[in-house]
Amino acid sequence: MSVDNKTSQEIQEFIIRNVGSHPADIGRLTAETFGLSRVAIVNRLGSLVKAGLLVAEGKTKARRYTLTVLNSHKTELQIVSGLTEDQVWLRDVKPHLLGVPSNVLDICAHGVTKMVNNVIDHSESTTAAISVSRDAATIIITIRDYGVGIFRKIQQALNLSDPQYAILELAKGKLTTDQAKHTGEGIFFTSRMFDEFSIASGTLLFIRLRRTDDWLFESDEAPKDGTEVVLKIATNAGHTAKEIFDKYRAEFDQFGFSKTNIPLALLKYEGEQLISRSQAKRLMARIDQFREVILDFKGITSIGQAFADEVFRIYRRDHPGVNVYPVNMAPDVKGMIQRSLSGNPDDPLHEYLRSDMDKQRVM
Repeated sequence: MSVDNKTSQEIQEFIIRNVGSHPADIGRLTAETFGLSRVAIVNRLGSLVKAGLLVAEGKTKARRYTLTVLNSHKTELQIVSGLTEDQVWLRDVKPHLLGVPSNVLDICAHGVTKMVNNVIDHSESTTAAISVSRDAATIIITIRDYGVGIFRKIQQALNLSDPQYAILELAKGKLTTDQAKHTGEGIFFTSRMFDEFSIASGTLLFIRLRRTDDWLFESDEAPKDGTEVVLKIATNAGHTAKEIFDKYRAEFDQFGFSKTNIPLALLKYEGEQLISRSQAKRLMARIDQFREVILDFKGITSIGQAFADEVFRIYRRDHPGVNVYPVNMAPDVKGMIQRSLSGNPDDPLHEYLRSDMDKQRVM
C-alpha cells in the first residue's frame, strides 16, 4: 500500500513520539495504527535508522529501537560576580538547540534564564552545571547547583516545620525569599510551560506533569546536595510561553498573576488525612495575594469538618476579595464543604457546588 507525503510524515512523527514507550513493538503498533504491512513499516524504521534518528539493537524478532541522542552537552559554571542568566543561555544552551521551533525555543529560554537566575541569587553555591540533551522527540535541560538546597531555604525563610511544606508553597506561586529582587513567578510559570518539570533537593523530589496536570511528590533515602532542576519538553510542543502567561493572568491585571491552582495532595504527609484547622491554615497561608484560588482535591477522598470549616467558611468570610473554588471533589469532600456552608444559605458557593462548574475551572 502506497502512502502520500502527508501520511509519510505522520508515520514518521508517530514512530518518533511513541518509540520511547514501545521500543520492542513500535513496528506492530505503527502497522496497526496506519493499516500498513509489516514490510512497509520495517522499511520505514530502516529509513529512520539510516537518517540517524533511530538506533536499532538486536536481531529481527528481538529488535529494539531507541531514539538517537542528537546533541548532548554539559557545561560547568563558576558562580562569580558578573555572571548573568542571559549569558548562560546564549553561550551554553541556545547553540545546542538549533532548528528547534521558535515557540519551544522561547519556552526553553524562559525556563533556563529563570532557573539559572535562582542559582545565582539564591543557591549560595560557588559552582553549578547545566546540561542539554535532545533527540528527535524531546529536549531535556538540567540545571544543578551545590548550595543550600531550595526546600531547606524556603523552610528557613517561612519558618516551616517540615521541608515538604516548601513544595506546597512553590505550587501556590508568588514565593520568593528575596522580595527586593524577585516577584516569585519564576518557578510557578516555568513548571507550567514544560511537559515535565522537577526539582530534587535533600531527600525530596517534586514533579509536575503538564499533560495530566499532576503534581507528584517522592522521597529518596539518599540526600542530594544543593538543587537539581530538570526541564523536559517535546520538540513538537504546540503551546507558547505567552499562552501560559495569559492563562494565569487575570484580565487587566497589571501587577502580576492573580490566579493559582493548589493540588491538595501536596498537603498530605505520609498518608495523613486532611482534618485539622492547622492544616487548613497552612494551606491558605499567603493565599490573600491572589484573586482566584483553585483548590484541586484530585486524589483526596475525604476531609474533616474542621478543615472544611476553616477553608470555606472562616477564610472566605475574612477574605472576601479572594474567590476560592474547589475542583475534582469526591462525593464525601463535596458533602463536607456543603456542610460547612449550611449556616449561610445565601453563600454563592452553594450554586457552584450544585453545578458542574468545578469541572470547567481546572487549569
